[in-house]
Amino acid sequence: MTYRPGFHRCPAPECQLQVPNRMFACRGHWFQLTKPVQDAIYATASKGLLHPERRAAISSAMEEWHA
Repeated sequence: MTYRPGFHRCPAPECQLQVPNRMFACRGHWFQLTKPVQDAIYATASKGLLHPERRAAISSAMEEWHA
């Protein structure tokens, strides 16, 4: 798979879709997440990936996708 500048792979398990960097995940996987997890991801969007709050929000998303 070729990656384009300004895009990343959707972080959902086994999803190969590329999404713009302004989006966390592809549309289908985004709407699989509960509203509280979506809100946590939005609230931490400006924090670095290593920030504890951002990592917690992403971990919550991963847990929901694996459930």
